[in-house]
Amino acid sequence: MIPADRFASDEESYYQVSTALLQGRQDLFWPPVTGWLLASLRVLLASDALATLRLAWIAMDVGCLLAVRTLAARVGAMVFPDQPLPATRVVVLATAGYALYLPAISHAQFVTSEIPALLLVLVSLVLLTHPGAGTGLSAAGGVLAGVLALTRPSLLPLAAMWPAAAVVTRPRGLRRAAVFVVVAASVVSAHVYRNWRISGEATIATNSAYNFYIGNRDLYAEDLNLFDPRATPEQIEFRRQHFSGTLVYPTESPAQLQRLGWQWIAGHPGTFARRAMGRLARVLVPKTDVLEMLGGEPAAGATSPRALGLLLLTNLQWAIVLFGGLIGVVWLRRRSAEWSRLFATTIVGSLLLCLIAISKPRYSFVFDPVLLIAAVPLLMSPRAVLSQLQTSERWLIGVIAAFILWGWAAFLIFSITSRMAL
Repeated sequence: MIPADRFASDEESYYQVSTALLQGRQDLFWPPVTGWLLASLRVLLASDALATLRLAWIAMDVGCLLAVRTLAARVGAMVFPDQPLPATRVVVLATAGYALYLPAISHAQFVTSEIPALLLVLVSLVLLTHPGAGTGLSAAGGVLAGVLALTRPSLLPLAAMWPAAAVVTRPRGLRRAAVFVVVAASVVSAHVYRNWRISGEATIATNSAYNFYIGNRDLYAEDLNLFDPRATPEQIEFRRQHFSGTLVYPTESPAQLQRLGWQWIAGHPGTFARRAMGRLARVLVPKTDVLEMLGGEPAAGATSPRALGLLLLTNLQWAIVLFGGLIGVVWLRRRSAEWSRLFATTIVGSLLLCLIAISKPRYSFVFDPVLLIAAVPLLMSPRAVLSQLQTSERWLIGVIAAFILWGWAAFLIFSITSRMAL
């Protein structure tokens, strides 16, 4: 139903990368997997039509749905042992919840890296939590984790943190964890070596250096200052140039951009720490990317009735998933430290590199399904779950929730002041 006469988000860039590949050229700016996937589909489907390629993304999202169902079944069996009815309800609610979750639906409509990356994350979790997981499944998980890093380099920490979390729970699994890490590192290293041989750049993708630089210089256009959230004149002018197409992009090499970024951090450690707090908050603020389904913010109009309705419903879902999932992950510690640690590791590992470069509200796509699954027991029996929390756990949840709400208020002020001045 979404018109295919325009690209959304980063679609055009990935499409151009796939075109370059089909013409025998390679673009090192973007991470490779999405471009490879698009080029392969254009050959296999014998079609360059954007609408056709988007159907492949919807098919991958069906794979995400099945993975969510599998993970929910395992969590349900763990939370409600010998109680098939409540365990089945966990599966039904989690699966239906993901199927109706508007941020995930939005990602699945456009040929960007989110859905391939999410599918890799969820299938990796399925392999890691398989009851009979051995060396073979660990190696397969390592391959997926390596490919994940080539899809979204910001998720590279997961390749080390997942097996580390597994070893903490099961020390005898050290060999399987080592296999996972070695295989993942081999996949990433092979691609980095290939890029170095071809272009002299030992990197997964050069946009990592670009993102690092634009997040660590005097002007950070998306800086969410939690202590003074009003948009600055420089941020407003950046936004105006972005929408008018007159924005001038850096021309330095990746090595130069990295050096400039590190120099700025060394000279501004306090501002860097403040920005890191804002970056963390910005991943958890209300979501606006769903407006791409209406043609993007400029076309939809952020204050039009249908845009406001979509934003309201989306962020009602997000609030339930976020706060319910927070409580659920903490509560899971009482039922299974292994699952709680694995879910928490997925969240933290997805956030780490966002703190030093850039962050956007859509970056939570990696752990949204994890939070959704964790929220289901709370939604089923809120009184029972809340009554089992200890005082220290309640304080932990309260502090995190207060930080999130602080970020929401700051983001609202930033959004209003940046748009009113345009």
